[in-house]
Amino acid sequence: MNSHDQDIRLTPITPHLGAVVHGIDFAQPLSNHQHHWVLEAMAQHLVLVAKDQNLSPLELRNLATGFGPAHLHHRDDSVVFAGGIQEVLELRREPADGHLFGGGGWHADVTFQKPAGYFSFLHSKIVPEVGGDTGYASTVAAFEALSPGMQALLRKLNAVHSYDGPHQPERQGLTAVHPVVRHHPVSGREGLYLNTMFVTRFEGMTREESRPLIDQLERHMTRLDFTCRIRWKPGQLVIWDNRFTLHLPCDDFANEPRFMIRCATLEPETL
Repeated sequence: MNSHDQDIRLTPITPHLGAVVHGIDFAQPLSNHQHHWVLEAMAQHLVLVAKDQNLSPLELRNLATGFGPAHLHHRDDSVVFAGGIQEVLELRREPADGHLFGGGGWHADVTFQKPAGYFSFLHSKIVPEVGGDTGYASTVAAFEALSPGMQALLRKLNAVHSYDGPHQPERQGLTAVHPVVRHHPVSGREGLYLNTMFVTRFEGMTREESRPLIDQLERHMTRLDFTCRIRWKPGQLVIWDNRFTLHLPCDDFANEPRFMIRCATLEPETL
């Protein structure tokens, strides 16, 4: 163990979700101890915040791919690669631009394929003086608050996830079926795995039959007591687990620039 590793510590953000990391420079390669420590902290808190970081797109990719293979986003008009690195997205909004990238609602990254999204790494470069926060919700806390009967029902269901969302056809290659309830491989706790941005219906059911329960579960998952809210400063790194959280970029700022870089990873085959 490196002597500096002994200085690593956490400050919880809420009882259910989120913690601030102290004592790691994520621009540098992680030691084996640091890597294991991050995995244990993610299992407990699901969202980690590290302040005063300065990662290039290449360093962000190297950090992320130490935990799982990078998600290579298919090309569309809204995607810009940071520094020419295909694994890292540039999320830039100028004052005159329209809606914030990813700001359409509560969701988890890359649930529309297999292997699905694992950890996401979002690093701020330029942020508004006020606004542009990101909300996170624990789907573990949400599942544990449900009645035993509802938990038993949901464990039997699978959901269809599609990149184009519930109001478009389910496009081949960008659609996947996943269990509605997932087990965390480290903590052993269960969490809900669905969101209204990507989930079209429950497997074996129509969209009309599925929609009331999907909407009700999203309202439940995003209850204030299951959430935390991250206020961005330049140089912050936030890491979250897409299997057991939802996030919501707050599109509540205008006339100010915002620039971030993000790398999303896919579940390793060993999980």
